[in-house]
Amino acid sequence: MSRDVLGLILSFAFVFFMIFIATLIQKLFKLSNEFSRKIIHIAVGHWIFIALYYFQDWYIAIIGPIAFILINFLSYKFTIFKAMELDEKNPGTIYYPISLAVCTVFAYSQKPVLILPYLGIMAMAWGDGMAAVIGKKFPIKKILPGKSVGGGLTFLIFTFAACLVYLFVEAGSLSLGSIFIYAFGAAVIGGIIEIISPKNLDNLTVPIILGLIGFLIGM
Repeated sequence: MSRDVLGLILSFAFVFFMIFIATLIQKLFKLSNEFSRKIIHIAVGHWIFIALYYFQDWYIAIIGPIAFILINFLSYKFTIFKAMELDEKNPGTIYYPISLAVCTVFAYSQKPVLILPYLGIMAMAWGDGMAAVIGKKFPIKKILPGKSVGGGLTFLIFTFAACLVYLFVEAGSLSLGSIFIYAFGAAVIGGIIEIISPKNLDNLTVPIILGLIGFLIGM
């Protein structure tokens, strides 16, 4: 079995396993769909580690994200995976794999594969995911509709931490100072983008703009 085929099998298995786990946790603890949705939101972002380890070319790496654009669209329309959907229809689950696909194209545009474009995915997974959960509980002060100081600070902290870990794992050639600068830059820029993004579009704007910046720096 080739490395690419194994990577594709693991990609689909990983995402469906995360959906299964979120659904199980939701039923066992009688949690809301929003909570299970955020479990999936955060977990699926770690697919990038599978991509970086197994795939060599962008046209293979984007097969999984493209498939989940269709799968998530069908779930959005027909509520196939209840753990991913809200009573108030939100197309964020469709935007998510679109962002994964775009950032993957950025990352795989060069050889060796660029590491920095995937900072956008870490920001989307951890920063945006945790901001939605903690920001609602501790809004502190409203900034814009659906945006708060609490959510912004949460985004900053979790994006910075997630990007630090990601860079330590994947970017061993970078100096410690560069890792901190890139992680902090992703957190601050991503936070600004998240605040000014129209409702429900941050799953597109945050990762794709950060991914583009990472691509330009990598170039």
